[in-house]
Amino acid sequence: MAAENCLSACRVLAIALSITSCFTDLSLAAPSKKIPDYIKICKRNDPKLDECILHSIEDLRPKLKNGIPELEIPALEPLILPEVVVSPGGSTDLKNLVFKLVVAIPYLHFEGKYDVNASVLGVPIQGKGPMRANATDVTADLVLKGKASKRGGNNYIDFYNIELGIDLGNYDIKLENLFNGDKALGDAVNIAINENKQEFMKSLKPVAERVAAEMVLTIANKISRKFPFDTVFPEN
Repeated sequence: MAAENCLSACRVLAIALSITSCFTDLSLAAPSKKIPDYIKICKRNDPKLDECILHSIEDLRPKLKNGIPELEIPALEPLILPEVVVSPGGSTDLKNLVFKLVVAIPYLHFEGKYDVNASVLGVPIQGKGPMRANATDVTADLVLKGKASKRGGNNYIDFYNIELGIDLGNYDIKLENLFNGDKALGDAVNIAINENKQEFMKSLKPVAERVAAEMVLTIANKISRKFPFDTVFPEN
């Protein structure tokens, strides 16, 4: 597997899922017929529209643990997000369909599977198996741009572009079963990854942002096409 794909197992997937899930409501989340009670309707002429959206996202967060099947959001266990802060620094421009969001995740814990065969900064990483990761002070700046489309007499949003920047304060990662279970080599690689964090993060950041952006854009479009814009953002 190429180096760019190995990152999802280490930290990209956890960050991307967090951002995507928090962004779900902002992306006009709704099932096919009726808006569920955990989705807050935000009127487009509300002078506190941004604040309404922030509250709506926060209300949605507790449901992420077990997933939201009707919104095609899988259970995020064992992704642990004690707190997700959506900064007031974001903004919503419904006229031009531009959504800006600043997300801060003070701490996250992720467990999953990895499959990697790559060399990063001269360190060979090969193997597949379980992994665990902790990250602190994760921040993401997103700009999601959409365009209006009309289907069946209703207006919908199609998102066509995303700009995403991710920063990460600190992390630790444990990859198990590296090099077919060779403990000495596996321990050496885990030590290298965790003792050269700045170098690894600098090398992998562009790929992390691309992978996360693709996930956010894909899921945002899946959801935004389920329900008419005028229903989720009524004028009055």
